Amino acid sequence: MNIGISKHVICSVVLAFPGLVEAADKPNIVVFLTDDQGYGDLGCYGSDSLETPNIDRLCQQGMMFTDFYVHQRCSPTRLAFMTGSHAHRAGCTKVIYNRDRIGIHSDEVTTPELLKTAGYTTGIVGKWHLGEWDAFNPTRHGFDFFYGFMIDLDQGTGIYRNLERIESIKRKTDGQHSPKLLDAAVGFIKQNKEHPFFLYCASPLPHTPWIPNERFRGTSRRGTYGDVIREIDWQVGELMKVLDEQGIAENTLFIFASDNGPVLGIDGGDAGPLRDGKWTDFEGGIRVPCIMRWPGTIAPGSTNRQITGIIDLLPTFCAIAGVAAPGDRVIDGRNILPYLRGEQVEKPIHESFVVPGSVIRHGKWKLLVRELKPGGKSGREGKRPSAPAGSLFNLQDDPGETRDVSADHPEIVADLRRRMDAAVRELEANSRPIGRLPGAPVPETKNNVKKRIKH
Repeated sequence: MNIGISKHVICSVVLAFPGLVEAADKPNIVVFLTDDQGYGDLGCYGSDSLETPNIDRLCQQGMMFTDFYVHQRCSPTRLAFMTGSHAHRAGCTKVIYNRDRIGIHSDEVTTPELLKTAGYTTGIVGKWHLGEWDAFNPTRHGFDFFYGFMIDLDQGTGIYRNLERIESIKRKTDGQHSPKLLDAAVGFIKQNKEHPFFLYCASPLPHTPWIPNERFRGTSRRGTYGDVIREIDWQVGELMKVLDEQGIAENTLFIFASDNGPVLGIDGGDAGPLRDGKWTDFEGGIRVPCIMRWPGTIAPGSTNRQITGIIDLLPTFCAIAGVAAPGDRVIDGRNILPYLRGEQVEKPIHESFVVPGSVIRHGKWKLLVRELKPGGKSGREGKRPSAPAGSLFNLQDDPGETRDVSADHPEIVADLRRRMDAAVRELEANSRPIGRLPGAPVPETKNNVKKRIKH
């Protein structure tokens, strides 16, 4: 597959859809993505010990997604968001550090690049984590504005405005930075309120270490972790407030989600009814809370129980903006706008969700193709068991993946194995590389996937 022409796709999109840059009537899009927040870490998702009134209100005014999937780690989820493709397809399933000398490939056509063709102004505030070197800076991949964190090998962590390092800091998760990030996000909204904008608020919270802002210390029933969750809720509330004040809330799609499940083994996050958390492909690691509010389009207080995921945002945003998703490569995501509109669909938009070489969900069934071990160190949860390759779970009856029913359904196991094999073969034929600087080590590749699927 030729991916060398990828950036030229953007030009062809504009030609194919004349008048896109006249976009005054298109909705704004705000995505607030947290870092390591569990499925059970919101009041609207069942927590009785965490206070999240603003996010709960967002949920009351919009749609709750019960089966929204991401990757089990930070960088892969963000790569999937930017490309509309599984991270495996876009070349990297590991956390990207500056020492790796890798990042999002220059040939990827990103979510903000596509929205720019429709007349959107694009901004990111917070955590990028798709390459810490200048070549991978967000402003080189479709964002008009960047205020957030990068890590320099010599200078350490810093806050950058576009390409300029403006402050050296110790910790991205220190709550003293929350007002700065919020001010940048609010300023972007006010500056661009007269025309469509896309704002990606990539919060570094509640990733460890937990260092809540002074105003939230000691305010939660769940200790320091709860204080940080309250800080997140405050930020969401302030963004909702400024949209109201500027008179643009009715014309804004607001999305809240987490990049992966919670870190376990410490007195922090909670995956609710789901099994385990970050670093695993158990449901607690890859299924996260997601809420979408779009007044006049999304019915308030609604719930979507279909398989959806972070990969779906790029094609859905394209549909909303009136641009075509890239046609020169495989995009794993699908347009879920019919779900947002409450339309009846003949069959689910996604019948399956696949983590290549690891797990496959098809309808209510989930098969583990390889052994899954617990994520993090066993702590207050006690010793958590592994699950052997070949385990089959009925997620409809058993979302906690506690009962292996493979012996009762050999035909389901065989069918899911065939589907996984087909998915991996397709991936091998249509994968793309991660961006690499000279001297970068070889990242995880499809050869690793081949090893995983031997059974």
